[in-house]
Amino acid sequence: MSAGLDTLANRIEGPGERPGEMLGETPGERPGGPRMTEQICPVPCAGLTLPGILSLPLAATPRVGVVIVVGGPQYRVGAHRFFVSLARQLAGQGAAVLRFDHRGMGDAPGEGAGFEHLDPELDAAIAALQQACPGVEHVLLWGLCDGASAALLHARRGGAPIAGLLLANPWVRSAQSLAQARTRYYYPARLASGDFWRRLFSGRVRWSSLRSALGAVSRSLGSAEPAVDFRAGMREGLAQALARQTRVSCLLSGADLTAQEFTETLREPAWAALAQRPGFSVQTLEGADHTFSDPEHRAAALRLSTQWLQDFLAPGALAGTAPISDPANT
Repeated sequence: MSAGLDTLANRIEGPGERPGEMLGETPGERPGGPRMTEQICPVPCAGLTLPGILSLPLAATPRVGVVIVVGGPQYRVGAHRFFVSLARQLAGQGAAVLRFDHRGMGDAPGEGAGFEHLDPELDAAIAALQQACPGVEHVLLWGLCDGASAALLHARRGGAPIAGLLLANPWVRSAQSLAQARTRYYYPARLASGDFWRRLFSGRVRWSSLRSALGAVSRSLGSAEPAVDFRAGMREGLAQALARQTRVSCLLSGADLTAQEFTETLREPAWAALAQRPGFSVQTLEGADHTFSDPEHRAAALRLSTQWLQDFLAPGALAGTAPISDPANT
C-alpha cells in the first residue's frame, strides 16, 4: 500500500479534509445522516494505486454501484464537499458508491492524462468496485463537467456495459459553442439592460464593449466551425450508449455557461437527433451554478441524483439489462 493510502487507511474524510490531509471521522454510521459506512478502496491503474473511498449501505448487499467521475482540477471530495455528500446520500439509498482520485490529482501518484484519456481510470474503478462488492450487478457513472465528458467518451467502446449515466454540466467547449451560448444567454440580457445603455452614453462603459457584443452575435450566426475531436467522440459515445439501452440523464445548471454551451450543442442536428431517442433526458436546475454551491441548489442536485438512482433500484427496473463484467477480463 502506498504512503498516501496508508495514511488514508487510518482516517476517512471528514469536514476538514484537504489533499494529503486526511482529517476525519471513523468509518461507520453517521448520527443523523444516511445509514451507510465507508472504507478504503484502492484502485489499481496502470501500475499505480489510486486512492478511493467506497460508501456502502449498512442494511443491504448492494446490487447497483455508482462510480463518481471527478471533473476539472478537483479530487474525490469535490467543490464544497459535494462528492462526499453525494456518495453518502446514494449509499444511504442502497448503492455502493466509489469516488477516487485520477492519476496526478489529489493524493494520487502519476501524471494526469486529461479527461480525453480517462478510460484506464474508469475501467480500473469499475473493476475495483466490483471486486470490493461482488454482489454489484449493474454500474452507473455520475460525472461533473469534463468528468461527464469522460463518461461519454468511455461509452464509445464496448466492454463492460454501463446501465446509466448522469451527466452534470458536460464540458463541450469550443469557440463556436462559447459564442453561441453567450449570444443566447448573456448578450441579449446585456443589450436589453437600461443600465448598460445609461453607462454607455455617460462614458462609464466603453463603446468597444458594444462592438464586442455585436461582434459576438455576428460570429455566432456565421458558419459553424468543424467539430472539436472530443465533441465528436462524445456524440459517438452517446449514440453507442443509447444503442445499448443505457439510460443517459443530463443535469444542467441554469446559471452556468458550461451547461448553456451543452444546451446549444444539443441544438445541432446530429446531437438533436440523439436527444430524441428513448432513454435520453435533460433536467435543468434553474439558478444553479456549475458546482451547485448554493445550499438550496446543492440540496436539489442531491435530491435529483437520489431520484435518478431510485429509478435503477426499483424492483424489475434493470430486468433484461446485461450485468456488469470485470473490464480486466474483457
